[in-house]
Amino acid sequence: MTSVERDGPLSTADVYTASKPSLDQALKVYTKRIRKIVAPVAGEHYVTGRVKARRSLIRKLAKDGHGSLRSWEEITDKVGVRVICSTKRDRKAAARALERHGWASKRRENKKADAQSLAYTGVHVTVHDGKQIDSEGLPILCEIQVRTRAQDAWSVVSHKLTYKGLIDLPTRFKRVVWRLTVLTEIFDDDIQRMFKKRESLPAYEVARAVEYLDDQYEALLGEPGGAPDDLDIMNVLWRAYSEEEQSNFSRLIADFIANTADLAERLRSHQPGQPGYMDSRDWMFTQPEVLSVLERGSNNEHMLVHVAAGTDLADSITKTCAAYGIVLPD
Repeated sequence: MTSVERDGPLSTADVYTASKPSLDQALKVYTKRIRKIVAPVAGEHYVTGRVKARRSLIRKLAKDGHGSLRSWEEITDKVGVRVICSTKRDRKAAARALERHGWASKRRENKKADAQSLAYTGVHVTVHDGKQIDSEGLPILCEIQVRTRAQDAWSVVSHKLTYKGLIDLPTRFKRVVWRLTVLTEIFDDDIQRMFKKRESLPAYEVARAVEYLDDQYEALLGEPGGAPDDLDIMNVLWRAYSEEEQSNFSRLIADFIANTADLAERLRSHQPGQPGYMDSRDWMFTQPEVLSVLERGSNNEHMLVHVAAGTDLADSITKTCAAYGIVLPD
């Protein structure tokens, strides 16, 4: 395999210029694939990427700690992607999914905080998909950095404190930095504990149900429904599901959507601005909870009537179902 050497026929700059289109394309491929891998497991997160800048890469080639020139092949982070997660649990799930994916090659590195070097915590997974190659015919690896938001914020700050390693901070400064590093870990641990405790709150499952309905509603109509100010509507509808049905709520809604071919069109026909729209009758069609109303009206109308009876929603639910074509029992 060919590597870049000081006396070789091509300069590092030449190889970088020749390889840049391949690096850009590899970044697109890796970013898209990584997003697909982590999306089902990482909760709220975002993915960003970059191709290493020409100046940064050339300088890195000149540093191996022994005064020798590194080879082009030795630089494994020419393409880099970051996966930034809200919690440590999501970070672990994302890293695990990336490791288990069928890459052609992969290597994991756990980054630990270090008071001397100001290193930041996180997980690095370096991968190759078996297809991406540069102008030298060498594999283009991708270094995936998986961090929490706090870890990512601290990595940026700590990097700037030393001007990328050019400044050796005095001991008293390093003590402060080390304390901040520890605080970052404490912050992540406390966030994780709060998320875990939140799951035991009675309103948690109801809120998740509304979030799911919101996503499905937007997917159907191409735009979001009205944002709920509270859980009042869903608290009523939630009681129309047995405990077993509550645990399978998303599947019930997904099945209802999949088995109702004209659902999107029928929802659109009751939106504001459509002929015959009446707010007193059609307002619920603008809310994501309407999917639960129609699902229960189609699959368990007696329970829907029972839970709505005596509430402020009884009339609206009856009118919504009637407008859709469902006649609820008295």
